Amino acid sequence: MMIYVTSIQPFAGKTLTLLGLGRFLASQGPLAYLKTLGNRPVLHQGVLTDQDALTVVQALGLDLPLQDLCALVVTQDAVVEALEKGPADLLGLIRKKLAPYRDRLLLLSGFGTLYSGKYLGASNLEIIKALGAQVVLTLRWEGEYLLDPLLKAQEELGEALSGIVINALREETRSFYENLIRPFLERQGFRLLGEIPYDPFLEAVSVGELRNFIGGDLLIPGQEERLVERFLIGGMQVDQAITYFRKAPRFGVIVGGDRSDIQLAAIETGAVCLILTGGLYPNEIILSRAEEAGVAVLVIPDDTYSAARKVEQLPRLTRLQHPAKLQRAFQLLDRHLELDRLTRLLEA
Repeated sequence: MMIYVTSIQPFAGKTLTLLGLGRFLASQGPLAYLKTLGNRPVLHQGVLTDQDALTVVQALGLDLPLQDLCALVVTQDAVVEALEKGPADLLGLIRKKLAPYRDRLLLLSGFGTLYSGKYLGASNLEIIKALGAQVVLTLRWEGEYLLDPLLKAQEELGEALSGIVINALREETRSFYENLIRPFLERQGFRLLGEIPYDPFLEAVSVGELRNFIGGDLLIPGQEERLVERFLIGGMQVDQAITYFRKAPRFGVIVGGDRSDIQLAAIETGAVCLILTGGLYPNEIILSRAEEAGVAVLVIPDDTYSAARKVEQLPRLTRLQHPAKLQRAFQLLDRHLELDRLTRLLEA
């Protein structure tokens, strides 16, 4: 059996779905995994592969050669070659990678949406049809506007669509979803394989990811794995800032490098990190207190507004490979994936 995980929207949570399906499938028999197009190149043990594919395989404990995790890694060279000389024989590459594992359950995914990858050789939709794969769509629930593209995908996939997983279902939309959307989906013939609630911890950013994304000088080493769940801007009076800081979980503060009062307040109320803007470095008292409290300090040249705009993009770009996030992900999947429906899917 071959199951292909894709979506109608980017950043929908495909990796989360892959982890849930993968763990279930691995309990049913030997499993192999392939990412058809890898859009997150990483060099691991001297082998070029995809970071998401590596995360899935490592988290599931699959014993697969690194060179078999991805059919085509989308490097800048691969993009240029596709634009100048035409696309690669992606379907041929995929079949070659899958050939040694035909006796196993096969779990596949691509990047982006159902239609991504065309200029590189084949879209996810074309790959699904060529391989005869069964499809699980992941949907990050953001509102009823997604119903039209979802129905279009159902029309195009036909019997290949085995089910959908609803991801990031927020509490404030749950009543509307349960009373109207879920019954509508079921009437339209969609098989719901899971409804996973929104968990901000899964979008938390490690200090290391933060530094890599916005740049700057990390002053205190050893804090790279700490996770930041929420960012606050320290542009207010100290008393007001302390009130906000005390309410926020795992928070980081974006603040001018000259605002030592806000910096100290953030440290004392449990901040994970300080992002000091304007290229201004903290004084020795701040640096000493931050080191004692295990608070990361990142100095960047940007102004506070520009830094905040950059940080806004991070939650959807961050990934699940952090051990604490993987642990939380599996807890959510254990509670919210419909294993009986997955069993019926496998039997079918």
